[in-house]
Amino acid sequence: MPHELAIGDVYFSPLLLVVIYAVIAAWVTVGLLNKTRLSRLIVFPSVTFLAIALLYVVAIDAFYLRF
Repeated sequence: MPHELAIGDVYFSPLLLVVIYAVIAAWVTVGLLNKTRLSRLIVFPSVTFLAIALLYVVAIDAFYLRF
């Protein structure tokens, strides 16, 4: 059962934690793409970053946290 994240007296959605994990994972993935020079094959890098982050949000939500 999902519950809110409490920091002090402020409650946050559990989706906020998923989005933070997804953005960090997307940064690592983009870093690996840059290191292996595969990023030169990508036409729109900013849209690709958002797409990778969205895929990580769906994967983390579906398989790891299960809301």
